[in-house]
Amino acid sequence: MNKFQPLQIDAIKEMVNIGGGHAATSISALIKEPVDMTVPLIEIMEYEELYQQIMSEDKVVYAVTTQVIGNGSGIFLFALPEKSAQEISSMMLPNGIEQTEDLMISSIKELANILVNSFLNAISQLLDVRLLSSVPNLMIDMFGSIISSLYMAVDQYDDEVLIIKNEFFYSGNQMDAYLYFIPEVGVLEKLFKAIGV
Repeated sequence: MNKFQPLQIDAIKEMVNIGGGHAATSISALIKEPVDMTVPLIEIMEYEELYQQIMSEDKVVYAVTTQVIGNGSGIFLFALPEKSAQEISSMMLPNGIEQTEDLMISSIKELANILVNSFLNAISQLLDVRLLSSVPNLMIDMFGSIISSLYMAVDQYDDEVLIIKNEFFYSGNQMDAYLYFIPEVGVLEKLFKAIGV
């Protein structure tokens, strides 16, 4: 159970939905096809709760990590099971292009980059802060191993993880994906203080 109030979660939802709208517009422009995106789940939960409520630790995923630098430092993790990775890669690639492993990795990294920067831009504009993202890095491994390695690599990150579930609607199909934000200690509190909740 997290220590944040419903009003604070609602404030995060507002920013995430603005970012999601920007992301859907950017993806639609990139692939020249209409894409809708909704964010049906936004929660802040403890590290251990991830495996109980979101995804089992032995699930193999395509995972893109992006470092955030600035007033809201932390790591974004965009994680997809293999089936979702294939579907989303097909959406991102032009018709008639064969889906090789290299192209699938490239297209997933591009999508993660669009999502992360759309959310960062929404936060930056609302709060008038400067946030930068690193070049995305993709790995394929068990979900638990990836989460553990992120926490072990930089031990000042907080126990709370911001969970954003993304639903993409393209050509009548729904594709689910999860975006995680692992903040440095105190970042979420600073964000809520800046919003005024």
